[in-house]
Amino acid sequence: MELCSIHGATLGPRGDVGHQQYKAIPPLVLVMWKCSTKGGDYPTTNWEGHVYLMASIKPYKTAKGRAWRVQYRDPAGKNKTKQGFRTKNEAQAWADKNATTIRTGDWIDPNAGKITVGEVAVPWLNTLTHLKPSTRELYKQVWHSAVQPDWEDTHIGTIKPSMVQEWVSTMGRSPSWVRHAHNVLAQILDAAIADQRIKNNPARGVKLPRKVPTVKVYWSMQQLRAFAAQCGEREDLILLLGTSGLRWGEAIALRPCDLDPLRNRIHISRNAAKVGNGIELGTPKTHERRTVAVAGHVMDMLLERGKNVGSEALLWTGRRGGWLRTPGHNTWFDGAMKRAMLDDPSLVRVTPHGLRHVAAGLLVNAGANVLSVSRQLGHADASVTLRVYAELFDDGLDAVAATMDAGFSDAAELSWGGVEKVR
Repeated sequence: MELCSIHGATLGPRGDVGHQQYKAIPPLVLVMWKCSTKGGDYPTTNWEGHVYLMASIKPYKTAKGRAWRVQYRDPAGKNKTKQGFRTKNEAQAWADKNATTIRTGDWIDPNAGKITVGEVAVPWLNTLTHLKPSTRELYKQVWHSAVQPDWEDTHIGTIKPSMVQEWVSTMGRSPSWVRHAHNVLAQILDAAIADQRIKNNPARGVKLPRKVPTVKVYWSMQQLRAFAAQCGEREDLILLLGTSGLRWGEAIALRPCDLDPLRNRIHISRNAAKVGNGIELGTPKTHERRTVAVAGHVMDMLLERGKNVGSEALLWTGRRGGWLRTPGHNTWFDGAMKRAMLDDPSLVRVTPHGLRHVAAGLLVNAGANVLSVSRQLGHADASVTLRVYAELFDDGLDAVAATMDAGFSDAAELSWGGVEKVR
């Protein structure tokens, strides 16, 4: 390699200038040299004119012997030190990689990763205001119960994909809960990336447990009516849920003013979601208002109920007023289910949310296409409907095949009609 001479000082392949040792720098790359007896920085520029700084590698004593440290300047010109290297070669390799990230604009302060997961999580939780209250509450619950106990005091720069994988694989919770917990941790680390504290997210790309497919129950209209009859004064609510596909929160937020009896339609603009121990009123799940079709018989029942309340009042309330809570075990819903199953041993138990699946089955059986079902259920798009209820549309394929087969028969008759077949 050709030698360079600057201000009388000679730079060789492994020369010494001002008590500093360094590797040779190609000619024309070195544009400025600053040296002192105490050591110094070596500003240089690459072929594109971008300034970067060479590092100084020095040994120091530790209780276990000698180690090496790298001294350099960050893109802002601040002095930085990275130490703890066992050999000079390790320090040099790190220094070279660090210089490359500075030149390419990918540099991340190594000390920035010393912040803990808990320190990143606090401001991240405060940014969830754009989410629906129920989703925001879920994230907080998952953080406090699943993520915080294991990761709160862990420095984000020390997290490896293998650590996250082990955590996911040994959590011992349901697949859905594990996926929720992983999602929260991954989003917190995404926030750290956005703040340039780490370069990559170690939580992304790990293997997650497969979701357990939801067992969907489909009733006949006769079974739905039999169960609704066991629900007493809430018969109309059950029939509405089981035929329209409304979510529980959408149904209990309904008012007489939301009914359109001339068209047998209901306008869905509100959703009552459980948040903590209370109920918060918000928009539907997809944030979009929609209009759903209602059977005339059900509409008549809703109108009858609406006669006894004000236009803006709730159609259904709890025994003590206020929101009608989602029924669980040992409630009126559970009691009605047990009675209906005694009357009909073939009846399969459903939850209040399961009535939404019942409605989907009845809609498809009545001839509704995928797009109509999607709009009725309030899915973001028809692909969601197909993914969730693919099995409901399989029979339709059989009908299509039969129709096409009939077409072949008609074509054959036309082709050979009145013409003697050649043998």
